[in-house]
Amino acid sequence: MVEVAQLTGQGGRPYNEDTVGISQENNRTCVVVCDGVGSSGGGEIASRAAVESIIEQFLNNRMNNTDEMEEAIYLADKEVKKKQDDSTHMKTTVVCLVIDEYENARWAHVGDSRLYRFKNGELIYQTVDHSVSQMAVFMNEITTAQIRFHEDRNKILRALGSDSHEPEIMDDVHLEAEKGFHAFLLCTDGFWEYVYEAEMSKILKQSHTPEEWLSGMKLILDSRAPENCDNFSAAAVFVAS
Repeated sequence: MVEVAQLTGQGGRPYNEDTVGISQENNRTCVVVCDGVGSSGGGEIASRAAVESIIEQFLNNRMNNTDEMEEAIYLADKEVKKKQDDSTHMKTTVVCLVIDEYENARWAHVGDSRLYRFKNGELIYQTVDHSVSQMAVFMNEITTAQIRFHEDRNKILRALGSDSHEPEIMDDVHLEAEKGFHAFLLCTDGFWEYVYEAEMSKILKQSHTPEEWLSGMKLILDSRAPENCDNFSAAAVFVAS
């Protein structure tokens, strides 16, 4: 059984440019989290267009393998670009997860919205940001944990709606074969910036539902984020195999 919960908020900004989409049909689950790039204008339009496009592909019984998932991301990029005009070059990050009827999980991301994968409460995987700060990690200038405090943390290198929109795709992970309790967290930078990985894991071990997990992490975000903090969004997924 797959359980899903979500939260999103505008933080200290005038409006929310994040969009979260969840669809469950025929024992299949699709979760999408997008963060509109505010500096380009129309971020909320871009994020909504991307989520709607990906969910549509899922409902059309696509995204059943990594090739179809990659195609869904490219189609979402086209939908974002259709919304652009001479004055508004809107863009958005994206991270999406599909769990099929056989408990195969596959995911993709563009930009610095992340997917975290946990098994039996322990973090075992996280996506790698497409950002200037992540490049600093690759050059051994900072550690991964220091991305949160890096001066160029908000500068992303890939986004839907831009020339560089190639997704990173994770091939199928067969959850049923890996017996245990699996959890996924998909979130924007406005969320993971203030909730650290060790805290995600600690609260997960204390939570019985994805809603409870998100609520516990939201308390940390509220206590740590400044008044002018960014929009924040997250989706939590529980899978018991």
